[in-house]
Amino acid sequence: MTDYEKLHSRRGPTRTELIVGSLIAATVIGVLAAVVIYLTRTDGQTAKRFGLPIPVQTLPAAVTKLHETIGASGTIQPSVPLAMTAQVVGRVIKVAVDIGTVVRPNDLLVEIDDRLFRADLKAANLKYYDAQVELQRLESLLKRNFAAPAEVERARADLAATYAAKVKAEIDLENTRVLSPAPAVVLERIINPGETTRVDGNLLMLGVLDPVYMVAEVSQDKAGSVHLGMPAEVGTDEFAGETFRAKVVKIEATVNEATRTFGVYLQIANHDLRLKQGATGYARLENDRMALAIPSTALMNPVGDRAAVFVVAPNGRAHLREVRRGLMVAGMTEILDGLQEGEKIVTVGQLELRDNDPVSANRYAPWNKQ
Repeated sequence: MTDYEKLHSRRGPTRTELIVGSLIAATVIGVLAAVVIYLTRTDGQTAKRFGLPIPVQTLPAAVTKLHETIGASGTIQPSVPLAMTAQVVGRVIKVAVDIGTVVRPNDLLVEIDDRLFRADLKAANLKYYDAQVELQRLESLLKRNFAAPAEVERARADLAATYAAKVKAEIDLENTRVLSPAPAVVLERIINPGETTRVDGNLLMLGVLDPVYMVAEVSQDKAGSVHLGMPAEVGTDEFAGETFRAKVVKIEATVNEATRTFGVYLQIANHDLRLKQGATGYARLENDRMALAIPSTALMNPVGDRAAVFVVAPNGRAHLREVRRGLMVAGMTEILDGLQEGEKIVTVGQLELRDNDPVSANRYAPWNKQ
């Protein structure tokens, strides 16, 4: 058979082969189309290239509970200073304490010579007794019309005056023994035995030890997070592993220029007087508050002064908006200004965005688990 005859004797493709070839071609085209669709719906740059909405993930800005723990070192100090003053004039015969002495309620601090005051009380008691007898005598005479009513009234006034003198003498005698009014430590000793007191003259300076204060040095950037009544836990070097409950009762109004911290006074119960003045330790202040917050990942320039987020408008476009941020804790950031509750914020995919870009929110994105 000649070559010409061989060429014309070859048969064409069968119908089955044509169908199979068509199916393969259609499959390839479908896969390519699926890849293009997937890329445009999952990759921002690809979606931009085809002029399609950029895929992003959004969440609404919502009011939520934010919990923050603020750490600070501090020192134990007496909570209230007490100036012990003399209420009578007399010679000091004993000072029972010295600087650093820890005293409990009703412990003797200073003793003043009481002999003159005892004599004054004895005389006042006698005058009071005589005034009682005189009033009774005049009242008896008045009933028989042998005394004038004016005489009885003068006797009653004398009785009241002698009673007042008697009470004053009793108080003066008590004031010859100066006692501690509370659990305290002696901070300053001003008087010594042999010296003479004067009324309202300082004798000693005490510092109350129940409760005590820990003065915690808090960093100035936490000034907006600390408030009166805020709970705290305190640990001390004296009692390692043990914590004491406390609360904020005072906040200093100035910042230390050297350390850039401010003092926060934490009140701690100290019934057994275990916590000593000058002991060092560490405080953890617990701050809970409700606030409008968004995931920190949504912020553009989160550590700068001009933080911003992309807000998705109802028309499906993302707009860059500046916000004023507050507390940042546990992956959430408080928004103080610039957002309203319920507004949709782009949390993933914002790096591909420009202001007014169209977006496709929470659809087909590989990070969307719904």
